[in-house]
Amino acid sequence: MINEYRAYYSTTVDGSYTQLSNLVEFNVNVGRRHQLDQYNTATASLTFRYPTGFASPITQLVAGTFIRITGTDGGFIEYSGVISNVSVKYGIPYAGGVGNADYLFIDCESWFASLGRMQGNGYAMASGTTLEQVLIATAQTGVQVTSSAFTPTLAATTINTTWGDWLNRTAMTINGRLIDAAPNEQIRLRSPFNLYQSSVSFTDEGPGTGKQVYNQINFQSLSDNFYTQVTVTPESFGAATVTKAGATTPYRTYQTNTYSSSTSQASDLAQYLLNNYGTSKFAITSISASERAQGSYFLLDQVGVLDSLPGIYAAVGSQISVVFRGSTFICVVEGCTVTGTPEDTVYTFHLSGADLNAYLILDNPTFGKLNENRLAY
Repeated sequence: MINEYRAYYSTTVDGSYTQLSNLVEFNVNVGRRHQLDQYNTATASLTFRYPTGFASPITQLVAGTFIRITGTDGGFIEYSGVISNVSVKYGIPYAGGVGNADYLFIDCESWFASLGRMQGNGYAMASGTTLEQVLIATAQTGVQVTSSAFTPTLAATTINTTWGDWLNRTAMTINGRLIDAAPNEQIRLRSPFNLYQSSVSFTDEGPGTGKQVYNQINFQSLSDNFYTQVTVTPESFGAATVTKAGATTPYRTYQTNTYSSSTSQASDLAQYLLNNYGTSKFAITSISASERAQGSYFLLDQVGVLDSLPGIYAAVGSQISVVFRGSTFICVVEGCTVTGTPEDTVYTFHLSGADLNAYLILDNPTFGKLNENRLAY
């Protein structure tokens, strides 16, 4: 393998990290599968041989201990989070303080999990811009949430469920994306107009400079991506419903709740969603690429960059190109799954097509075409 993946633990997020030896396999999930899915926390699961764990257990491996997964020699951080569950399977034989068949299993969750458990307790969130409300959320929860979306203005609300519910609805209101598992213990709300144009592209012909070869591509027509009516219900204003011209009943209706600051703002979002999902499409939904197949050109963990730091968590919201049988498709990464063993590591990128991201981004060769995309909503 090109990368020798390593796992580290620490009792504090900024403390000294100690390597856990004998990593057998790992699995990481970040982002989401499909564009309209709600966000959950980024997760990881790791399996280790644990031959001396019974005689000399690592007592710091308990829920809440910080975990990082990196590439070779502590390189790019693939995942950051905390332990959620730990278990050990003891095998036979055991001699001289060594259990060669003993295994350690660690499940991890990232920073969004804290918000998902944290009740709002009726907190009265004042109306303000997206950035203003995100800063208030950080102050109220102690979980650092940042945003590359400064506007639009969000309505006042009372948070009676969890702060995780609040953040998910905020992301829906601005059609943004959530980035979890960053190494700085930070959740990032990424604006849809802040797509990172990846320097890594994908091809079916073979790896090369800046190019990664994939070994599987999936096209699907999804029922969850096709609606003939959309209803957007703001927190404090009347609902906005738009219906596709010529559609007949019963409508395929998508309903969502937002913090839109007016019915007009909700109507703009509803119209945008209907424009996106009003036609059934057959499109790329995922590609899978083997690390071993890239040879010396391996770049799969550098598809996304956040704050000048590459890592698989940063792939969410990245714009990539995929060449398939002579045609080039522009896609946006919604999430990623990484599965690693000593034999190979496979990266699966969950994608949405450019036609499902039809907003105008100035100076962007794909999303900057006048009369094809919306400037805002």
